[in-house]
Amino acid sequence: MLAPLPPARWNRACAAHLLRRAGFGGPPAQVDALCALGPDAAVRALVDGPQPARLPAAPAWAKPQDLRARREAMLDVASLAGALSGAAEIQRRFQRDTRREEFARTRELAWWWLREMRTTNDPLREKLTLFWHGHFATSVQKVRNAYWMWLQNDTLRRHARGPFGALVKAISRDPAMILWLDLRESRAVHPNENFARELMELFTLGEGHYTEKDVTEAARAFTGYRIQPETQGFRFARFEHDAGEKEIFGRRGRHDGDAVIDLILAQPACARFLAGKLWTFFTGETPAPALLEQLATTWRNTGGETAAFLRQVFRSEEFYAARIVGAQIKSPIHWLVSNARLFESDYPSPLVALFAMRQLGQILFLPPSVKGWDGERAWISTSTLLARYNLAALFVEPPPPGAQAAMQQAVRDLGYEMDDDLAQTKAAGPVDLTRLVSADVRRDPAALVDQLAARLFAGPLPAREREAFLAFLRQKPAPPDDATLRSLLHLMLSTPHFQLC
Repeated sequence: MLAPLPPARWNRACAAHLLRRAGFGGPPAQVDALCALGPDAAVRALVDGPQPARLPAAPAWAKPQDLRARREAMLDVASLAGALSGAAEIQRRFQRDTRREEFARTRELAWWWLREMRTTNDPLREKLTLFWHGHFATSVQKVRNAYWMWLQNDTLRRHARGPFGALVKAISRDPAMILWLDLRESRAVHPNENFARELMELFTLGEGHYTEKDVTEAARAFTGYRIQPETQGFRFARFEHDAGEKEIFGRRGRHDGDAVIDLILAQPACARFLAGKLWTFFTGETPAPALLEQLATTWRNTGGETAAFLRQVFRSEEFYAARIVGAQIKSPIHWLVSNARLFESDYPSPLVALFAMRQLGQILFLPPSVKGWDGERAWISTSTLLARYNLAALFVEPPPPGAQAAMQQAVRDLGYEMDDDLAQTKAAGPVDLTRLVSADVRRDPAALVDQLAARLFAGPLPAREREAFLAFLRQKPAPPDDATLRSLLHLMLSTPHFQLC
């Protein structure tokens, strides 16, 4: 079992670390409030979330549409136009307009979720939803239905803290996943193996912990999983389901999809796989074999319930080890959200947020493959690091001339149409400097640097970087005016140290 952190070692640095990893960080007042709770209450506050829980309001368009009726209406129009020799053009126009509408809604959905991550009073729930989004990676590029992408996001959020088995079963019935991994084409006479294979390899066990026979037999169990056109919900087509006996992991029976998931969850490899992946997401390190066994034991002892597992992890001495604190590379989404939360401000604009996702390599609802994002060191390259430095300026200063046109073109490259809200590229606010430092602190360069560093950086500021910030201030008139202070903030955000959490 994981050894708990002694209460005597709990301090403000521990509270800041917990807030960064179990959420997206926050301003000094939030850190102080969390520290004052003590380790047990602080962990419970983040893991359990506010009570009663509040789910975010869905986008206005996030309602099921009768796909069958919509298609029939299109065919009726095309048929009518056929008499005028325009049926093919009508159909092309309908498909083009539908595709544009879905991309526009997916862009709205990404912005909607970014705003929820910034404003939520339940940061762990959103952090977990982001984790599960990468774990059950599904892309709008193939799904092409913004409502299904929202529905999956809602499912991940509702099950984020709960038993993992319930989440997997819900995902097996999720319309976006059914389309993404070709379940709607799987029938008794011709089972499709895509979902069964990824279920074992990517979602539950990892490579090498199942056989090809396990995959082919499991694929039979998931035949008949369909999407109801009228409601866009799950439908089980029993006449297309293979109800015969199947042998999976050496167990024979008339296994259906839920039974297969139960068999998978009972495999020893499942606890190691899930516990290890959650540990890596929240700490940034691959656990050593001995630690992995401790984590797997904790996962099994908590019944595979994510919240119960994380209570033990966030309370553990290992979670606050020196090698872990301040050593994880921020993901692009974490970078975006934490910037806004640290500054207690909004994002510069929807356009800036979408542009940042593209430039930094993590676009919500558009993971690169079924494996999701590689993460960790893959987040940083020469180009993405430079992009972080350049984008950091937009949180504290107006954009330079020409920036808007470049960002608009980059967003168009994602397939998004430009509209009024995307054209708003100016900084939102901008950052209220009086929130960050008082007039008295401005008059003391050392105090100014130290106070900003305590807000922005994970862990002590290296002496070399501190001296560089002080040297910058010494070159400017004292006390620094707003322009100088904004330049100092940009300088701080444009350091390797700021890319860590």
